[in-house]
Order: sequence, then structure tokens, then C-alpha cells
Amino acid sequence: MELLAKNATSENDMEQQFINCNENLLFERIKYVSYMLIFTYPCFFIVDFILLAKLNNPIYKFILSTFHIIDLMISLIFLILYHRSKGNAKGSIILTYLFLYLFIGAVSSINSQLNNGNIYAYIIILLAAAVIFPVQPRHQACLITGIHLFFITGLFLLEKNHFSFLFKLVNSTGAAVISFTIAYTFYSFRKNNFTNEWKLKKNEESFRRLFHMNPNPLVLFNLKTGNILLLNQQAIEYFHLKNKDMTKLDGWFMLTTPEEKQTIVKKLEEHQSLKNYMVKHKQKWSMLNFELVNYLGECCVLIGSTDITDLKETEEELYHHASFDPLTGVLNRRRGMEILSQHLIDGASDFIVCYIDINNLKMVNDKYGHSAGDDLIISCCETIKRHIREKDVLFRLGGDEFIILIFDRQMDVAQAIWSSIQSEFQDMVITSQKPYPISASHGLYQCKSGTNFSPEEILELADKEMYREKFKHRINQIARN
Repeated sequence: MELLAKNATSENDMEQQFINCNENLLFERIKYVSYMLIFTYPCFFIVDFILLAKLNNPIYKFILSTFHIIDLMISLIFLILYHRSKGNAKGSIILTYLFLYLFIGAVSSINSQLNNGNIYAYIIILLAAAVIFPVQPRHQACLITGIHLFFITGLFLLEKNHFSFLFKLVNSTGAAVISFTIAYTFYSFRKNNFTNEWKLKKNEESFRRLFHMNPNPLVLFNLKTGNILLLNQQAIEYFHLKNKDMTKLDGWFMLTTPEEKQTIVKKLEEHQSLKNYMVKHKQKWSMLNFELVNYLGECCVLIGSTDITDLKETEEELYHHASFDPLTGVLNRRRGMEILSQHLIDGASDFIVCYIDINNLKMVNDKYGHSAGDDLIISCCETIKRHIREKDVLFRLGGDEFIILIFDRQMDVAQAIWSSIQSEFQDMVITSQKPYPISASHGLYQCKSGTNFSPEEILELADKEMYREKFKHRINQIARN
């Protein structure tokens, strides 16, 4: 009930606002008509006192000149009232002016029966009043009906020819009906237009109110120009725009590249919206929702933002835990195998798998303790990382076993990388940096593009190469001894 009462009040307010607006418009029109009549009255007086001076119809001339003078006085009086009212519309003044306007037209046409017998003046006044002064239909109907009855009565009294009277009755009545129809059409059209504008304004006000009440950062800008139209306080604070000149700020400011903008615009044009688009803006991660909306007759983009920085940090932390070995900081088996599988699926180029097994880990654990064994693994990992390239991948397969994915076609490149690693191991032994020996065995297997081996089979082949190299190393040691 309360909502219905509120809507009824709103409708009444709109009705009253339209009446006031229409009266203001009519008031201005009467002013212009009055000025026009005042400026044209010298012409009327020339007709009355010079051109019609020799007309042998004194009653017709007297009535005509009298009403011309009355018209002049009415126009002058209205202009005085207009300036005293400071332009504010007065409904009673408008209706009075319209009544006198129609009345004088009717009297002029009745007076014409004394001279030429036409009713043109009345018809012209009716049509002009309908076009220039469309007041409320009920007022218009009352005025036209009353004046028309007066006109018909006067016409009946002066027109002696029965058929001539009937023709003029039909024509004048038709003109009166058409006049009311035109006035009603103009009034209804203006009212509908005002109603639509009023509703649009109310919708805009509601939109603005909801826009600024929304707890999330919101940005509204013109799609074509990029000019920001609305920005709520949450967006100003979230994007640190307090001291920014909004006239120079583009609505796409949170995006990093023009390509991103083009991609989003294309998707918006296809689907009218784009949900859950993640961007990083000044160390903050945001989830953006884009909507194409019509605002003030323009195609605009509404962007709602949600801060997901904490969520992304948690996600990255979980990713790190899921992808990296906690002891050495290199990729773990799961992530390493994913990369190997993906590279096998892509099959774009040859690569080399280096299978590494750290020597003497059990002996170090037994003799120096597991902390020393962990230190051995970490030292070997740090050494390996210093010698591989940025594009290569190192991951821990498990225990004392590691894998290097060397993305190169040449076996010589892989041999050179391993030689540099072995050289540093030897330097560490020579300089006695650790109380235990540091060394590792390796096996290199070259994987050709288009191979049908699985990741596990690839590693098994590399493992065999590692044991082959380890066996050769032992044979050589025995031969030296």
C-alpha cells in the first residue's frame, strides 16, 4: 500500500510538473503573439481608417476598429502582467487570453456578415488557437464549445439565407472539431514526450543513486569516446583517483594494453557483457564485470570491480606449494612431469632429458646425519641452477634424483652444460667446502620431435643412459687404480 501511495504521489507530481511546463510554454507564446499583434496594429489601423474610409457600412467599420483597439489593449495588458509575474505561468491568464482570442475571432466573423458574408476569420482563429495554444483538453473543449455556440447564435441572427446558414454552420462546426482534435493531438504529444523525459530523468536519478550506493567500485564511461561519465566513491578510493583529472582519464585505464581493450570491445559487441575478467592494476588484482548499457541515449560501458588480491595471493601460494619442492625450491615431480607431457604433446622440436642422480647420499646421511644429506641435495641443486639456461627446466624427480629438460637440438650443448656443472662439483671438493664429497651421475637422452614415447618411458630411457654413464665411470676408476 505504501508503494502504491508513493507511485500515485509520483504520478501526481509528474502531472503537475507537466501542467506547469506547458503553462510556461504557452505564457511565452502569448508574449510573442502579443508583440507580433502590437507591431502589426498600425497596418490594421491603416485598413480601418484609410482603406475602408469610403466603405458605406458604418456599423461594420465601427465594430472592426473597436475590436482592433480592444486587441491592442489586451496585448498591452498581457505584456504588463507578464513582466510583473516574472515569467511565471498563470493558468487563469492563459485561459482568459485564449477566450478573448477566440471570442474576438468569432465576433469578427459575425461582423463580417454585415459586409462580405464569410467566416474565414473565425476558422483561421480556431486553427491558430489549436496550434499555438493547446491547453488542457477539457479547458479547450469548454472554450471552443462556448465560443462556437455564441458564433452560431450570432450567425443565425444575421444570416437570412437558410441554406447559406446551413453551409456556414457545417463548415464552422467542422473547423471547431478539427481545431479541438489538433489541440488535443498537440497537447497529448507534448504530454507523452514530457512523460517519457520525466521517466527517463527518474530512471537516471535511480540509476545514479544505486550506482553511488553500490559497495563495489563502479565506472561508467562512453564506449565511443572513453570519457568517464560516472565514478562512485569506492572506485575513486580503490583505484587511487582522488586527485586525478577525470576529464583526461580514459575509461579503460585499468587495462594494460590496447589489445586487451580491442578483445573486450569485440566480446561486448557480440554478447553485450563480459564476466569475471581478471586484471592486475598497480599491485592489485581485480575481477572485472563489463556490461553494455544505454545511458542518456549513449552506448556506455559499466564496469564493476571486485578486489581479489588476497585470493590471487592465496592461489599463488597454493600453486607454489603444489608446484615447487619445499627442500630445494625447484619444481617438484608433478609440475615437472606436466611440463614434459605438454612438450611431448606439442612435439614442436627436439629436446634433451638429463637424468641426474646425486652420489653418496646414503653415506652422508649415515655418517653426518640427515641434515647434512639435505644440505648435499640443496648444494647440488644450487650448483645445477647456476649453469642451466633460463629456458631450461630443472625439477626434482624424488629423493636424490633430478631431471633437467634442455630445450636444444644439439647434444653438444647439453654436454657442455653438464661439464660446467661437474667442474664446479670438483672445485667444491678441491676447496673442501663440505666435509663430504659432492658428485652426481647423469644420463642424457635426446627426444626427437614426433616421438610416441610417454613421459615415463622417456625418463626410463634417460635413467638407463645415466646407469650406463655411471658404469663407465666405475670401470674407469677401477682401471686407474
